[in-house]
Amino acid sequence: MGVTSIAKVNADQGAEDGLNEIIALARMIAYARQVAQDVKLPFATNCLDLALEAVKQELGEGLTRELAELRSPVPQVSVRSH
Repeated sequence: MGVTSIAKVNADQGAEDGLNEIIALARMIAYARQVAQDVKLPFATNCLDLALEAVKQELGEGLTRELAELRSPVPQVSVRSH
């Protein structure tokens, strides 16, 4: 295995680790959103909905469809700065 092959394997592993971290973050936000909804905190629920939508946009549409626990009632909006 050459140096470029090792670099590619390390880059692929780094990208996968980053993706796994974003998925974990999305799951934590989804859990916090559910708890806020259960204890009837509408403002916190709305804020967490927006945070979850922002993370889902980072993940991409294809991956978000596979993760059912990341669904929220908020319509898809752009949260990128203008």
